[in-house]
Amino acid sequence: MKVVQIIDSLKVGGAQTLEVVFAREMLRHGHRVKVISLSSPEIHSPIYQELQQLEVEVTNIPLRSLADLWRTRRIEAELRVSGAQLIHTQLNYANIHGSLAAHWAGIPSVASLHNASVHLYSYKPYRTKLETRALTRYSRRIIACGHTVARVQQPRFQDKNLDVIPNPVPDLPKISAKQKQQARREFLANGKGLLMISVGRLIPEKGYSDLIEAFAQARPNLLQPAMLLIAGRGPWRAELQSQIDQNGLTDYIQLLGERTDVPALLAASDLYISSSHYEGQSLAVLEAMLSGLPLIATDVGDNRQIISAECGLVLPAVRPDLLAEGIMRLARDPAERKRLGHNASRCVQEKYAPAVWVERLLALYDEVLHA
Repeated sequence: MKVVQIIDSLKVGGAQTLEVVFAREMLRHGHRVKVISLSSPEIHSPIYQELQQLEVEVTNIPLRSLADLWRTRRIEAELRVSGAQLIHTQLNYANIHGSLAAHWAGIPSVASLHNASVHLYSYKPYRTKLETRALTRYSRRIIACGHTVARVQQPRFQDKNLDVIPNPVPDLPKISAKQKQQARREFLANGKGLLMISVGRLIPEKGYSDLIEAFAQARPNLLQPAMLLIAGRGPWRAELQSQIDQNGLTDYIQLLGERTDVPALLAASDLYISSSHYEGQSLAVLEAMLSGLPLIATDVGDNRQIISAECGLVLPAVRPDLLAEGIMRLARDPAERKRLGHNASRCVQEKYAPAVWVERLLALYDEVLHA
């Protein structure tokens, strides 16, 4: 089978990262993949470079606007000569133009929805309406990439039920004991103490202000040195740094910015905390679990479906006092942290492995092709 994936761009992002995971697994199953990006060539993107290493054909057809139907005809022409049996579109522009182009080319298409934002119906509503109309008319099946995504998106499509296929967690690189110890020594004297971490964009929705407040409440009650790392960049950095400074936590909380060594940081840490106010299916949470970390997470998005009581604590959102209690509880019990982390890693490998994800997609593709 040959599948053409159409996506808005190959800039670094969750949906884009899954393009590499998809291509690798499809090739392993003996299938063929082509990717069409609706942006200018992105030869410096690590996503593009990884696709090149896999020898996946990538074509760029940059759109100028939502009304750029001439480029839609370009996509159609590309699909007609691609030899594809099925088209899979990802993200807004690709879902609109790609599903229409596939319809014109006479090739069945499916679409994926990734957005679980509370702003879905108010942020650029015209684009949302166009996407709804295009997918309702032209896409054979619509995939929600998580249970929360399905709950948020289903009202748009009335009688057209969404298929829930949760996103996988990509394989993480192996981290040696030496790398792990080096990472710990970067933040803890002699590598001794409790290292906590959270990964995500510095935006209000991630609830990092709650996390900083929770750490401030918990730290005086911890029985060992502790450091909290927040990896990611975003517009809220100045506000968060000000909160850290005002609470006298400059030596105990570090805003790391965007890091290329997140797998090593996860492997070096003792506890992962997600303080989000809103979430879909968090890839960062899945990566932390795969790394063998126990979890403290807020009860938003798919967290409760992903994190069982055997893997960590799921607590109400916007309650820094409860986050603080959770931190203190797990900080005092290394044996419990080890047990939860082991269970978390096993759960992710069983339910969210790339091979499991692609098998579900292939089953759906087969249904579409034989409908």
